[in-house]
Amino acid sequence: MVSPYGAFVSFQVNVDAIGQNIVGDAANEPTIAVDPTNGNKMTIGWRQFNSVQSDFRQGGWGFTTDAGFTWTFPGVLETNVFRSDPVLGSNESGNFFYLSLRQIFYADIWRSTNSGQSWTRSTVGDVTGGDKEWFTIDTTNGMGHGFLYQAWSTSGNNWGGRQFSRSTNGGSPG
Repeated sequence: MVSPYGAFVSFQVNVDAIGQNIVGDAANEPTIAVDPTNGNKMTIGWRQFNSVQSDFRQGGWGFTTDAGFTWTFPGVLETNVFRSDPVLGSNESGNFFYLSLRQIFYADIWRSTNSGQSWTRSTVGDVTGGDKEWFTIDTTNGMGHGFLYQAWSTSGNNWGGRQFSRSTNGGSPG
C-alpha cells in the first residue's frame, strides 16, 4: 500500500499478497536491515499481533528486493511462539540476522542468506539475552570479524546482573 504525503511517499510493509492493507492487522517495534552489497535488498522485522485486540506477539517480517517499492510479508518466524523486541542486522556479505526475545526471557538468532526471503534459526536452546536486547555485528577486518555482540536490560532477564554476550561463530550453534 502506497501513501503519499506531499513529497514524502510511504510504502507499507505488512501487506497481503496483492500489496493491500490487512484489515485488523497490528504490528509495532519495527527494525530494518539493508544489504550492504545491494541497497535494493532490505528486510524488516516487527512484533506481529494476531489482531488489534490481542497482546500475543510473534516475530513478523517482510522483505523487498526493489529498494522498498514493493514488499512481501510471508508471515512470522514461528507460528504461535511469543516473541518481542526484534532487532535486525546484516554482515558485510549481505546475510541478514534477526535477534528475537522469547517469552521466557531468552533470545535466539535467525539467519537469512537469501535477502530475508526465509529464515533459519542459527542458535539452539536457551541463548543469553534479556528484555530490550540489541546487537551488532563486527564487520571490521580485525580479530573480532564476524562476531555478534548483544546487550540487554538488567531487568527482565535470566542472567542475574549480566547483560552482555558475544558469539564468536556468527550466532551458530556449537
